[in-house]
Amino acid sequence: MNNSKNAIQTVFTAKLFKIKNIELPLPNGKTKTYELIDIQNAITVLPVDSEGNVYFVEQYRIGADKPLLELPAGKIEQDEDPLETARRELREEIGMDATEIKPLGNFYMSPGYTNEYMYCFVATGLFPAPLAPDSDEFINVKKIHTNQVKELIESGKMDDSKTLAVFMLAQKYL
Repeated sequence: MNNSKNAIQTVFTAKLFKIKNIELPLPNGKTKTYELIDIQNAITVLPVDSEGNVYFVEQYRIGADKPLLELPAGKIEQDEDPLETARRELREEIGMDATEIKPLGNFYMSPGYTNEYMYCFVATGLFPAPLAPDSDEFINVKKIHTNQVKELIESGKMDDSKTLAVFMLAQKYL
């Protein structure tokens, strides 16, 4: 999509995102107006300790209207490298840093209506290095062995999309 040739109008601005109407030409010569949620890119990290335990965060999610068990994740701040974001989010959300953080792959979260791009990492060699959490985050840290994580996934009890995707990308590390 070459935005310089398309009509773009911001119709709503919120704290975390904007909604834009984007008019694009169709192959039949007509045009269509798409609604796009314009949002910061993000990271998700799979923190695994030397005993095969994975660190999760459990927090309430408005879209699910319930607490979800998720891997540590967060928005990439302006001019921040995704690897720096991964390290910061580990420290904020589970109070740990890692001697090694490796990229796993990347994906679009839901490209039919948002431009959010997710960078995924695996973190090993964990050690305590807490940062103060965000003031509006109320997180419970859960440590679960990889075998039990696989059971949770197979039973359908883990239903956060980014967490499921990262586990698929990380199979060679588990």
